[in-house]
Amino acid sequence: MSLARTALRLGAIEALRSHAAIEAMCPGRVYDSRVGDFDHREPVPVIIVTTEELHGEPWNEQNGGEPFDDSCDLVLEIAMTQLVEDETSTFLLTPGTDSEMEATLDLLEESASCILTLGRPMAISPSPTPAGKLLQEAVIRRVSRRTSSRFSSDQTGEKLAIHLLTFRVELKGEQIDSYEIPPGPFGVLPDPLRTIANAMVVGSSGYLICQLIAERLALAVMPAPTPPSQPVVEPDPEPGTLPTSVSIPLSQVP
Repeated sequence: MSLARTALRLGAIEALRSHAAIEAMCPGRVYDSRVGDFDHREPVPVIIVTTEELHGEPWNEQNGGEPFDDSCDLVLEIAMTQLVEDETSTFLLTPGTDSEMEATLDLLEESASCILTLGRPMAISPSPTPAGKLLQEAVIRRVSRRTSSRFSSDQTGEKLAIHLLTFRVELKGEQIDSYEIPPGPFGVLPDPLRTIANAMVVGSSGYLICQLIAERLALAVMPAPTPPSQPVVEPDPEPGTLPTSVSIPLSQVP
């Protein structure tokens, strides 16, 4: 069920993007497992979503093995920078004060927590977003723990603050009622990734990732095509003469 980790990450990104406040503050800047530090002078804030520390206990303690009761750490790195303008600077990124920066990060953290644990933009919101609802119904069984850590730096007039938000998420497992592969481009994927993939916008980065995984998995479950039989020609040893015999498989005899 490690692909449930992929489903959690992709579903969480779509849920975060469905939150109007997050989308207004981080348009196009919710990243999937971004490797390496971001450029401190790019537009911020940014949110980097990763999945870490997958733990699984077998449902059948006597026999062990699949299926497992899996839980995973969903980690959000919410980062924001503030540049102090000087004579040579062409940048002056908001917010203008440390207090405003911290308040913005707190707002992003609160918004992310609500959409990922409740499926709703706010605790008092009457209804979830479609992406938030799908995440709750298809992937998350419950969130058992939440932790938040803060980091900051002040180098060469550039102030950077990061909130590291970690959720321990208990994942829903796949209920196998039949070993038949469902129809559709993502039928070979296990749930909950199949459900998340089917809800992706065609051509989006998440859709293409699921498509790649499905193509690779299909190699393991689909039999390789048998090449067609070809007539076996036995040439005459003497050059310039016609073959003395032709062997044709019985499958090709009319």
